[in-house]
Amino acid sequence: MFRRTSAWRYRRFSSEVEGWIGGAFSGDDDDASSSFDTDSTTPANTLPIETTPEDTTPVETTPPGGTTAADEASGKPSVQVPEELPTELVVTTIEPGTGPEAQVGDTIDVNYVGVRSADGVEFDNSFDRGAAFPFTLGQGAVIAGWDEGLVGAQEGELVQLDIPADLAYGDADRGIIRSGDALSFVVRVVSITPAAGE
Repeated sequence: MFRRTSAWRYRRFSSEVEGWIGGAFSGDDDDASSSFDTDSTTPANTLPIETTPEDTTPVETTPPGGTTAADEASGKPSVQVPEELPTELVVTTIEPGTGPEAQVGDTIDVNYVGVRSADGVEFDNSFDRGAAFPFTLGQGAVIAGWDEGLVGAQEGELVQLDIPADLAYGDADRGIIRSGDALSFVVRVVSITPAAGE
């Protein structure tokens, strides 16, 4: 279930989530061929190596309800950090587009900026790279929040997607994106190529 909003109208869509997009390691952890030699002569005062990942969160964050910085040079828009973490997909049209609406199976090219919904920390954006990101809508090539939230978008549209963790990366830890993080994206739809036969 998600919510699409604009300044004057609200539309509610529902869809089933096919499953979390992600990968799993395979193999036998009990592989006898990978044994380690133990050294019983290790000095008693040797300390274990710190294995906790270093927190790379920037010092500056954006409070709930605040707005991240835009970059006029690259065209990167600001992102409105939600007042509350999303528990369902929220789609907010910032600038309307024109032309046919994107459908499952269409190839769309987008520019985007993504931040953690909790604190506005940016983890990725295509504007700085100067190249749009192409993908086929509804085929599992991106997180479920994009596959669901961009259906109905139009060319030129600027839209914010506030995505709960279960429609993003779930419990996977992906560096700046931590386990259970809700994510917010502002996406510019650059072009839509209809699926063959449309």
